[in-house]
Amino acid sequence: MKMKTLITLLAIFSSSVSFGQKNIEFPSFEKFYSNFGENLRYPSGLQDEWPSTITLMKINFTGNGDVQSISLSDSAFPQFVHLMEKMKEKLDFNSIYQDIKAKQKDVKQVLIPIHIDYEKIDVWKSSISSEDFKKLYVFNGKPISGKYFLYPNIYYKYVAGRVNE
Repeated sequence: MKMKTLITLLAIFSSSVSFGQKNIEFPSFEKFYSNFGENLRYPSGLQDEWPSTITLMKINFTGNGDVQSISLSDSAFPQFVHLMEKMKEKLDFNSIYQDIKAKQKDVKQVLIPIHIDYEKIDVWKSSISSEDFKKLYVFNGKPISGKYFLYPNIYYKYVAGRVNE
C-alpha cells in the first residue's frame, strides 16, 4: 500500500509545473513557460554527450501577432534545433505577443534565452563552454542586429542517476 501511495505522489508531483513567484512584468510568461515545459523532451543524444544547452530563441512576429519565423542562435546543438522544430507548432507564442502588446512595444523581434542543464549524478555536471557564449548572439553565422525585445529566460535542470540509498 505504501508503494502505491509513493508512486501516485511521485506521478502527481513530477507532472506539474509550479512557480514560487509571479512575474508581474510579464503576466503571460507562466503560461508560455508551462507550455514549453509540457512539450520539452530533452534529446537523448545530448544526454550522453555535452548535455547543457544555452541558446537564444528568436521569434519574428507580424504586425497582427502571427509568428513569421523562429530560429535558434548558433550556440544550440543540432539535436536541440531539431527538437524545437518539432515543438514549435505546440508552443503558445500568442502569450508572448500579448505581453509585448501590453507593454505597448512596437518590436516585432523577440529573444528568449533558453538554458537547460543536464547532469548525471557521480558521472558529470553540466557545463557551458566559452564557445557557447561566443555563439549566443549569432544566428546563421551573423551577429544579431536590429531592434529586439528580450523576454524572460527559460531554465530547466535535469538530474539523472542513482541516488544514495
